[in-house]
Amino acid sequence: MSELRDVPDTLLSEKQKRVKAATLGGQTYFDQESAVQDLAQHKLPAYFMDFETIQFAVPIWKGTRPYQQIPFQFSVHRLARTGKLQQQAFLDLSGGDPSRAFGEALIGACGERGPIFVYNAGFEMARIRDLAQRFPRLAKTLLALNERVVDLLPVAREHYYHPSQQGSWSIKAVLPALCPDLNYGNLDGVQDGGLAMKAFLEAISPQTSVARKAEIEQQLLAYCALDTYAMVRLWAAFSNSSLKV
Repeated sequence: MSELRDVPDTLLSEKQKRVKAATLGGQTYFDQESAVQDLAQHKLPAYFMDFETIQFAVPIWKGTRPYQQIPFQFSVHRLARTGKLQQQAFLDLSGGDPSRAFGEALIGACGERGPIFVYNAGFEMARIRDLAQRFPRLAKTLLALNERVVDLLPVAREHYYHPSQQGSWSIKAVLPALCPDLNYGNLDGVQDGGLAMKAFLEAISPQTSVARKAEIEQQLLAYCALDTYAMVRLWAAFSNSSLKV
């Protein structure tokens, strides 16, 4: 197996060359000027949105299909023109289908105007389209949210790379490089999407105690909130903006 240092630059794309140079030189690549230009068109107030989902091989809720990703939780941070930051959350651990309540709450949390930043837009946008299809009365308003979505992942891919990312631009790889004060490893219990699914299943189980369910609830809320706060911090770094937090 060849090492990166041995691969000729002629065989690499521009992005791969940047990764190679950063890795071998131990230096961060950050074209902040271009990142600022990419984000300049998106004015405040802005929203930062993240979903957690569950899927079942055999559906347990009417109107759902096998392996359909059903959103049961969201976090939305709103950044005002003044720099004030507020968060809204939704989490349904009742064991019933959370879909309609999720959609209604999401519409309320995202307001009527302003960019909605996500990280890897395809995931959230697909979930919103699913909800719009299932609930026609919400469809127009839900699909209007998708028209406002702005993906931060391409901004990171094009303009930032730290050797610690090891070839990954997942938010969990980029965040500790850009914002070392934030760390998913410091979270209690739920530290990634897979653990969030497991926690959800445990929470809705009839065998789970009230105390344990309350513990899981707090862990899920903390995890999803960090996902959207992480996006706020990445946006601030990429757009060279200060935050009042």
